[in-house]
Amino acid sequence: MVAKGVRNQYLATYCVNLATLIYGLSIGWLSPNLVLMASDDTPLTTGKITSEQQGTIGSIGTIGCMLAPLVCGWVAEIAGRKSALMMIGVTQLISWAVMPFATNLNVIYASRIFGGFAGGGTLSIVPLFVSEISEDRIRGTLGTMLAILCNSGILLGFIISHYINCWAVTYLALLMCVVYSLGCCFLPESPQYLFVKKKKEKAIKALRFYRGEEAESETSQFTAEVARFKDIHTAGNPKKKESNQIHIKDFLTRSRWKPILICVVVILFQAGSGSIPLMTYTATIFQESHSNLSPAMSSIVVAALQLIGSYVSTMTVEKAGRRVLLLISTLGCAVCTTTMGTYTFLQEMQVDVGCFRWVPVASMSALVFINAIGIGIVPFIIMTEILDPKIRGPIVTFCLLEFSGVAFLVVRYFPVAVEQLGMYACMWFFSCCCVASATFVLTCMPETKGKSFEQISESLNGSGGKKSASHKDVAPTPV
Repeated sequence: MVAKGVRNQYLATYCVNLATLIYGLSIGWLSPNLVLMASDDTPLTTGKITSEQQGTIGSIGTIGCMLAPLVCGWVAEIAGRKSALMMIGVTQLISWAVMPFATNLNVIYASRIFGGFAGGGTLSIVPLFVSEISEDRIRGTLGTMLAILCNSGILLGFIISHYINCWAVTYLALLMCVVYSLGCCFLPESPQYLFVKKKKEKAIKALRFYRGEEAESETSQFTAEVARFKDIHTAGNPKKKESNQIHIKDFLTRSRWKPILICVVVILFQAGSGSIPLMTYTATIFQESHSNLSPAMSSIVVAALQLIGSYVSTMTVEKAGRRVLLLISTLGCAVCTTTMGTYTFLQEMQVDVGCFRWVPVASMSALVFINAIGIGIVPFIIMTEILDPKIRGPIVTFCLLEFSGVAFLVVRYFPVAVEQLGMYACMWFFSCCCVASATFVLTCMPETKGKSFEQISESLNGSGGKKSASHKDVAPTPV
């Protein structure tokens, strides 16, 4: 039987990740409907859209996504993680509420911007909240729920748009927005955040909820965790009123600049893998590659495999470790993009590829599956694990801003690059990025599986080894 504390951690994780499911629905809605809006049967009163307008619709959401880490990150630090989560719910509700009236491009643009804002807020706040409420031993597993719920939403969006109609997704999303907002209202605030704000009683009460029966009996494990939170957030001189204020020097210490650099680089892995334009233009890519499956069915197959990949990541992240999953994922994506690039190059050279019509579906399906195992979620887990809690919020905000900016450029100019350079050149470029990512993982990435922040910090600073091991053997002093 699952312990009460573990159950509450899973419950809270599923609740906040409803936001990622809703965000996934918006991604799943877009790909098949871009094809519809570009056809003669377009539901838009302004007529069918051009390839340039497709790029704008696909990328304009990243404008909101770039703003979200700044706004939501500020709200999360000032008013709390729950307030930021509630803000995400409001913007998602606005995004979907205008969709039934989306008969012209301007309404769709507005909806995409609000949806992008909600998506950016989700990617910045949800992993932060989940990492702060989780025990070390299940932190990685709970972190992968972000990918599972998001990919479930993408698959659901594909299926509903294909088998029902393009507006049916809207009503499901609106219902989920209400459920998500109500669920967040009843969740306790992050214990770590409350410790930062020196609200000890509320922090301990919240921690009891997320640790369950063990906390109620005041075990040494619980009291040690309380002591650890207090030590982390009152490092230095606790008498100083400004001890929790952030200064520029906090980012420049030797123990902090390496984790920051790792986060800045690792967040780019997904944009460099080719998965973002693939999921945005799935139907279009398969349409142009002359696959032997219909674009709509190909999209559903790809989304289903991505969901399976997320599940595999959940089952293996605490066993195989973060570095192993990232290595498998980056090198696997390199193989897939190279294969797809070679196929489209031969097609461009008018070589008969009739016997290999299965290659686009196979390579792109393998890409999203392998991407979901590692690149799709592990970077977001690592960011919340290796950063000092004092600077975690601002750095996660910056990294998400960086991610959104690069994603905007990739999505916005992918159709133009394909038109000017060819699909094969784009695929080979993504392949080179994946190889570079794998090299970075091998040379610079620490393993964070099952480790506390203190142990991770020691390994980053080259003092892991025996010292880290000895920390496991010494029983913590109760409060």
